[in-house]
Amino acid sequence: MDRHRNVERLVASLEPDETSVGVAAEEMIASARHHLAVVLSGEGEGETRQLVDRLGRATARGVNVRLLGRAGLLRDRRFLEHLDKYAPGVDTRLVRAPLQELVLADSVVGAVWIRNGVAVREAVVVRAPAVLRNLCSLFAVSWSSSAALSDHRRLSERSRSALGRRILLALSSGRTDEAAARELGVSVRTYRRNVAEITRELGANSRFQAGARAVELGLLSPSADPLPPGTGQLAR
Repeated sequence: MDRHRNVERLVASLEPDETSVGVAAEEMIASARHHLAVVLSGEGEGETRQLVDRLGRATARGVNVRLLGRAGLLRDRRFLEHLDKYAPGVDTRLVRAPLQELVLADSVVGAVWIRNGVAVREAVVVRAPAVLRNLCSLFAVSWSSSAALSDHRRLSERSRSALGRRILLALSSGRTDEAAARELGVSVRTYRRNVAEITRELGANSRFQAGARAVELGLLSPSADPLPPGTGQLAR
């Protein structure tokens, strides 16, 4: 019986609703003294922005805050404006993989919740050291494969377009400029200008580094197929 009660204290269920999850997450953010690891999917807009407010206050009192979000947040203008205004000191990164929403405070307590669409389906508060270690490790892996929000925001539509991807594929395939320009239907001069502009937007110092950065930013998959023959015109 005592063991069962200890387990209940180490992993406790929450009511599966935004209010209960929000209150628990806010309390953990407020309790943090050293570092916070937070994952938000962007669902539940009002609650997400409210948590961002709390994260901004945490950074103001000296807490190291790392926020990991899905890449789709780039299209949420209101979220980005809210983040810029209320939490500019939060270290924010984005990934394209599905995310498990959570808050980890000082690696000693965490809240984890699962959604069914927009609605919260399950939620727990975790104090079990072994479980927290695993959650911290999973967060670290996702963080290491993500890219900074500032890097994403620096990209223009050219880099994000299908034609931009074809240029990146050409670079990663090792094609000569002449061969790639011919397949894309542009002059070598035009191709090289676009390569230089995309490389600069990616913050890369070389074409090889541009390919690596494209994978980090989700513009190319790690196992991207070689550039297929096809048509398509770049702006000359």
